[in-house]
Amino acid sequence: MTFGDVLSLFEAIRDSAIIIDRAGRIAEWNQGATALFGYPKKDVMGRSLNLIYQQNHPFPKIIQETLTQQKKWTADTPFVRKNGTMGICRTTACLLNHFREGRPLALIVHHDITQDRVQETELHKTHEKLSDGLHDCLELLAINSSLLNKSLATIAQLEKQLKESELRFHLLAENATDMISRHAPDGTFLYTSPSSKVLLGYNSEDLTGNTIYRFVHHEDTARLRKAFNRRRDAPNHHTLTYRIRHKDGEYRWFESNARIIRDETTRIVHEIQTATRDITDRIMDKKARLRGQQLAHVFRLSTMEEMASGMAHEISQPLAAVVNYTQGCVRYLQKENHDPAQLAEIMNKAVAQAERAGEVIHRLKNFFCKGQLIRTPCKINSLIRETVTLIRSDLTRSRTRVEFDLNREVTPVSADRIQLQQVILNLIQNSIDAMKEIDSRHRRIKIQTEDSDPNTIGITVTDSGPGFSKDMVHKVFKPFFTTKAHGRGMGLAICRSIIEAHGGEFTIHPNSHKNSWIRFTLPKSEKPGG
Repeated sequence: MTFGDVLSLFEAIRDSAIIIDRAGRIAEWNQGATALFGYPKKDVMGRSLNLIYQQNHPFPKIIQETLTQQKKWTADTPFVRKNGTMGICRTTACLLNHFREGRPLALIVHHDITQDRVQETELHKTHEKLSDGLHDCLELLAINSSLLNKSLATIAQLEKQLKESELRFHLLAENATDMISRHAPDGTFLYTSPSSKVLLGYNSEDLTGNTIYRFVHHEDTARLRKAFNRRRDAPNHHTLTYRIRHKDGEYRWFESNARIIRDETTRIVHEIQTATRDITDRIMDKKARLRGQQLAHVFRLSTMEEMASGMAHEISQPLAAVVNYTQGCVRYLQKENHDPAQLAEIMNKAVAQAERAGEVIHRLKNFFCKGQLIRTPCKINSLIRETVTLIRSDLTRSRTRVEFDLNREVTPVSADRIQLQQVILNLIQNSIDAMKEIDSRHRRIKIQTEDSDPNTIGITVTDSGPGFSKDMVHKVFKPFFTTKAHGRGMGLAICRSIIEAHGGEFTIHPNSHKNSWIRFTLPKSEKPGG
């Protein structure tokens, strides 16, 4: 191959290729060299190859050693481009089988490995960082392993204690008369003791998985939810009173001592534990006493009202006549020849006293009047059942049976609960008194509610007593009329006045084919849900 052929191949090389003579001067320079180092060929011809390196290399010596040992020279050499940027290239030197002026030539090839070195440096740093991190992780793992072993031992001990505690808890719960229960934060039963069968009619399996709010009275649900989701800083122990529906459908009163179990760190509720007992009898006794006191107070006021109204009506007319006659005498006596001043003074005093008496009677009537009703939403069926409960002892003592025929869809009313209970109580008491002379096996009171009228609801009270004759129906509402030996004759009059004050009607149906009853109506509430 001629030297011309060598130069053609030389120009075809894409990497940097440079031919130098034995003294290290540049004899040829290809385009790859220009691209790598930035020098055009004309600027480097005849100059030392060390022009492109950061340090000088003894190329004459290198060429001599290559010539004598017959091998290539390879080195990673830092270089500087014409624009001053630096890099690293892998330099390879070999002799050519051609000579110039009798001296050997050497081919120098450069392969740019700058990016490879950068990546290699980064990989080395990453390797060192990962190695350090792995070392730290191994140390941390060893520490955690030691702590884990200790924690496992502690957990095993706690589990043993927990099992012993649960065993004691179950022994107590299984034999307790109170219902012991555990709940999730949303109220779901997690456990109930066997006493739930006695108190609620449900087995433990029936309750587990169901929420307690499914059985609680709707009026108590919000209060119970608030207690189960108390603030994080609230006490963990508290007492709750609420109503729960028994399996037979009846609501009964219960009292629960609740304990909130929280996470020690986050204070989030994990569980609620309760001990619950039935306090229906206690609540009903308390309500009965309170309601009895209220009804007795209202009855006394109503009786005094009727008496005061009657007295005012009877006394006002003669007092008015006294005033008129006395004034006439004063005018007449003033025309006579006797001492008119003295007579006028006396009669004027009489007039003043008579007028004062009239004012006293008027103030007495106003004092005892009930005034404005205190209306609240009422469910009449519930009110009737509650009233019957209040007089249960009298019904038992008199061996009287009460039957209910209550329309479940009856519309609520807006009324004064105490005064309505007084009406129902008076009617029941009248029925008990009226049936004293008949066989106890036939003593029966029937209370019925109706909702057939678009504007009013009706309540009818019927008993198996002698009832009212047509003559009695016209007299029973007159003050002080009574058929009882010790009656005051005010009960039915008071009942009618209360119902009429509510905007209703009070009627008595006389005996007809051995059927007598009392019926009163009440306007329906304007707002639903009363």
